[in-house]
Amino acid sequence: MFVSILNRSMFRNPICAILLIFVYRIEFTLTEQPLNDHDHHPILHHSSWFIHFIKNLTDYFVIIIPVGLLVFLAKRDLLPSYVKHIRWIKLLVYGVPASNELPLTIEDGSLLLSSEADEENLKSNKPQKVREKNTNVFHLFYCFFGLQISFLTWGILQEKIMTQNYAVHSSFIDTHSNQITENLLSIISVDSLDPNMINIKFRNAQFLVLINRVLAFIIAVIVLLYQQNYHSSHQHKSFFRTKQPPFYMYIYCSLSNIMSSWCQYEALKYVSFPAQVLSKGCKMIPTMLMNRILMGRTQKREEWLFAIAISFGMSIFMLNEQRESHHVDDTINDSFTFSSFISGIIILVLYLTFDSFTSNWQQSLFDQYRSLTSLHMMAAVNFYSILFTLVSLLQQSDFFPSLSLLFANPALMRDCIILSICSAGGQLFIFHTISTYGAIIFTLIMTLRQAFAILLSCFIYSHSITWLGLLGIVIIFASLFFKSYRKFDERRSKTSMVNSKSPDNVTRRSTPCSVMIANLATPPLDPSRAIANDKAFVTS
Repeated sequence: MFVSILNRSMFRNPICAILLIFVYRIEFTLTEQPLNDHDHHPILHHSSWFIHFIKNLTDYFVIIIPVGLLVFLAKRDLLPSYVKHIRWIKLLVYGVPASNELPLTIEDGSLLLSSEADEENLKSNKPQKVREKNTNVFHLFYCFFGLQISFLTWGILQEKIMTQNYAVHSSFIDTHSNQITENLLSIISVDSLDPNMINIKFRNAQFLVLINRVLAFIIAVIVLLYQQNYHSSHQHKSFFRTKQPPFYMYIYCSLSNIMSSWCQYEALKYVSFPAQVLSKGCKMIPTMLMNRILMGRTQKREEWLFAIAISFGMSIFMLNEQRESHHVDDTINDSFTFSSFISGIIILVLYLTFDSFTSNWQQSLFDQYRSLTSLHMMAAVNFYSILFTLVSLLQQSDFFPSLSLLFANPALMRDCIILSICSAGGQLFIFHTISTYGAIIFTLIMTLRQAFAILLSCFIYSHSITWLGLLGIVIIFASLFFKSYRKFDERRSKTSMVNSKSPDNVTRRSTPCSVMIANLATPPLDPSRAIANDKAFVTS
């Protein structure tokens, strides 16, 4: 019901929507002034993030409106016959129909769009198999350290890019003075060691989203092509092409995915990285609400209690959040203001809301189209994300200046590339860990990753946390670990019940460690049913 309402609302009055978009574009273009003098940088008002937020959304309608018009006309049979029979139009409007003429060459070896896996969304119709890898402690350590290194490095670089100074030559500022805006960078000061170098802060969160999405899309396409070539050489197997969703349906989760990532980066201008990391625990409430709205599912009372406990711990931490010099742009006065704190809270709420919508919308597509894999989802969503962010950056005249800034500062380019590599590599470890050991072990590893990320951030960037803030952290992680233990206990009870009823139940001797790993690991999972939130642990 929700999907049909959303479709009707988007396609009902396309002409009015077009007029509205251009009115907003004219207004916001007039409000943004370039930097003509690098000695006088603009004041970053607390509401400027909202202006850029609206500008990004309106720019995305350059893609949404044409797609909406095509779908609107095609479904009402108003397109010319030579147009509606074009292959990409049919894929856009109707998707891939079920057919036994062509082999289905893509099996599920897919990557996840986002990092945190919700066990309720990890369903499998495959028969239970014996997985010897589960008892291999060294293999578990490989997955553990792979996830930790990937995402800890990703978190450190994320905070560094959005909060720390980079030096560029003054000639770059002079050459691009008419193109530099407050949405691209903030000029901080002249370098004390070299007067020709200017210290700046990179500000364009949308450009970071684009870089991450390009690399993720390339990886998804490469793996899909590899699988296609592999299965084409094994024609003794019989595959059938099954129904895939219309391509326009990926627009919804793509839009929410890039907006959640944008909010995640933007929040670092107003709150500390530990606060941003801890806020992800509060996503349980919006996720459960979205789950109820989109799919009509209700959660157990115990789930709500965990969510309330985590939110309570987060509230304690945020009330004692102390402003540091790099939390807010240095162009704001040095005293911590209530408005900047509220801006950070609002951005985090938007981040969690968009993120929850993304995971639930993806899950609804997986439930409706059982043959859809996470790799297909990753490729399609990132394709739209690249279109959205690229068009928006070009509309705002930020794409080429951002690209020039990367070449003008090798350190910034290096950090952006490593950030994208860690994010994409982390996706591989996510898929491998979930498919091998299950959701519970994965959740425990990623919960530990959150704790390590906070410690590293406090150590590297000198964040200060009060005792009351530490109490909030303890409440959050205690709730998360207890929640994981409850899931493990339920899984163990179900497994014991099944084994006791199985006629083939055989008692085996195992080492304590192998028993622990075998009990924690769930049966073989179908990762195409696995939906995580994008950047609850990743983002991208």
